[in-house]
Amino acid sequence: MTSLVEALGDRIVGTVEEVSANQITALLSAEAPHATALNTGVPAGFPRINGYVLIPNESGATVCIVSSVRVERLPFPKRRGTQKDFGLVDLPFPSRVMTLTPLGTLRARSIDGELSFKVRRGVDVFPSVGDPVLLPGRDQLSAIVEGEQEKDQGRILLGHSPTAARAPVHVDPDKLFGRHLAVLGNTGAGKSCSVAGLVRWSLSAADEERKRTRRDGSPNARFIILDPNGEYARAFRDLDVRLFTVEPREGDGSVPLEVPAWLWNGEEWAAFTDAAPGVQRPILFDALRRLRSGASRPDEFTTKVRSCVRRYRNRLKVSVHAGEHQQAGRREGVANILLNIQNDFTELRQDPNCPVGLRGSIDRLVAAADRVERSARQVGGRTQADGTPWHDDFPEEGEDGLNNVVVMLSEAGASVGLSGDEQVVDEDTPRAFSVEQLPDFVEALAAGQSGRDVAQFVDTLNLRIRGLLSRGRLSAVLTPGEADAATLDEWLERYIGVDQAEDAAIAVIDLSLVPAEVIHIVMSVLARTVFEAIQRYRKLEGNELPTTLILEEAHTFVHRDLTREGAPAAGRACARVFERIAREGRKFGLGLVLASQRPYEVSPTVLSQCNTFLLHRIVNDLDQELVKKLVPDGLGTLLRDLPSLPSRRAIMLGWAAPAPVLVEIRELPEDQRPHSPDPAFWDVWTGKEERRIDWKKIAMDWQRSDGGGDSAGSTDPDGDGVEGGGGHDSTGADGEDPIAELLGDDDDLPF
Repeated sequence: MTSLVEALGDRIVGTVEEVSANQITALLSAEAPHATALNTGVPAGFPRINGYVLIPNESGATVCIVSSVRVERLPFPKRRGTQKDFGLVDLPFPSRVMTLTPLGTLRARSIDGELSFKVRRGVDVFPSVGDPVLLPGRDQLSAIVEGEQEKDQGRILLGHSPTAARAPVHVDPDKLFGRHLAVLGNTGAGKSCSVAGLVRWSLSAADEERKRTRRDGSPNARFIILDPNGEYARAFRDLDVRLFTVEPREGDGSVPLEVPAWLWNGEEWAAFTDAAPGVQRPILFDALRRLRSGASRPDEFTTKVRSCVRRYRNRLKVSVHAGEHQQAGRREGVANILLNIQNDFTELRQDPNCPVGLRGSIDRLVAAADRVERSARQVGGRTQADGTPWHDDFPEEGEDGLNNVVVMLSEAGASVGLSGDEQVVDEDTPRAFSVEQLPDFVEALAAGQSGRDVAQFVDTLNLRIRGLLSRGRLSAVLTPGEADAATLDEWLERYIGVDQAEDAAIAVIDLSLVPAEVIHIVMSVLARTVFEAIQRYRKLEGNELPTTLILEEAHTFVHRDLTREGAPAAGRACARVFERIAREGRKFGLGLVLASQRPYEVSPTVLSQCNTFLLHRIVNDLDQELVKKLVPDGLGTLLRDLPSLPSRRAIMLGWAAPAPVLVEIRELPEDQRPHSPDPAFWDVWTGKEERRIDWKKIAMDWQRSDGGGDSAGSTDPDGDGVEGGGGHDSTGADGEDPIAELLGDDDDLPF
């Protein structure tokens, strides 16, 4: 592009020597700067790793980033406008060679005689050997680090790029939050400060835009921070923020955290109680359905009748639909089902608790089942003259008889209050109920199982539920008192936000005191409820409700091991929820921000759905290798300096960045940073700072609750991403295990 070469002709620093699809080699001229370029408007270091250069072409210019710089010995110096001197002996001459990685295309257009620049991803035209290599100026560098911006599109100032003449780095919030963001880096690299800054700067930019356009009110934004370490509360003390914590402190504006147990769905209940799929899970789900429907506790006889009706009615419907009664090899199975109906319902009829009205229904049912059963066996037993089976069709009146048995089963069920269809309210419907009644319902349903004694199989299930409800600190979270209990709409208002975010745009959910054995379930309930609420908003309103969910310590809650078979059920349920949000959240306006110090341990499914990455210092080899796989093949070498990045510096790449850019994140004042300081060992050792110890005070605080301890237990101290950890144990108020209290001294329990 002639205009671009003419405009930047005095900034030619070399020529293209070799071109491949993912790499370009350029030879620097002898006149090119050796350390600092002074012709770009401001002094700029050149050549520098991760610096930018331009190679003009007919589409504008190819933007390249410097991957490496080396010296090669050439037979003579190459200077522009000069030739080899004759009569002189050639000596090896040290020339500088750069390896470049192409990133995108810069386009220039003239507006009122002035050039304007825009950069977009992708290379339109690759350069050719001999093309000049140009050093970009301030305008081109600003275009490279900011990319194409839509007209009137909001922008958030993230920081400045030290390798692009400290050009300001702005990001588009739609691209940043709308397609998920991963903030990765080792402890102490500035990861949490970057997350807090993004929230703060986003709200500040939105507030300024509202004032500029003369719109009243605060930003209609929703940031929900899931904080397992309790470090974000202080970062927003100067802003309106909704702070939820297990043990609120006077004066800090916090309110009690409530994740009511009735909000849990069936899978979360099954995961927490570790309910076995064969016996325990169906009983648990049935109890949940009954409680959510407002049904009274079932007695043993009614439970038996309902169980038989459901089991046989569904089995016969499946058999008729599959045509099993017409298949000689399966007809015997249908006949056996009918025989079992006769035996089980005859036994129920003889029960003294059987109502008189139900006995008549049972008599008709048993008689009909007997007729159809004998008809099925006669057809299935016929043989031809040579002794081979006679493949006769099941009589039409026999098929009608099967349907008649299904109808009579429904009539028997109606006698004990069971409708012909399954209940409308299922185990997942978030209807409030008294959780204290759940063990009683489970026991009653287990006792009413027909044909087998399953009570022993639900003892462990009920002990787990009762143990959950007996925890002092946890009980306040899962079963808040009648006066404090919120309805579903009130809970959504508190945790997601009211209309127009008039209460506060930020909700910080401090989970640091939630015991380790339930932290995954609590996290799962919170994330799933937010996601489903946002889904239903779009369904009813027709458009999205932009909401950002921020997950700290992501490697703990979406650990790659939690997605595999054999992982703890609670952890698996938690990881599944976040994987679903990562896959589907964008469609409903729910953006996900992951912060983790161990990217290798994070679920590959979740990371693959993140379109923008903010990479702080990463030292571990496995983490570095994983991060390199997340970027295109040609850009992997750009991340080799991750181990040497100082605090507050990060590499931003992906959807929100037109080209990978090294950015120095804006500095937050001390009082606006998350509370995660490095321990002051030296100052304490030398007496500069005092640390007084009162173990009795700590012990009393520990023993008065359920032994939840501090945040250590909820952030996986073993680094394996699965449940457990220091500080969170199962001791009760007196140091005793609540499960052991329920068991007593009985050594003869069935398990």
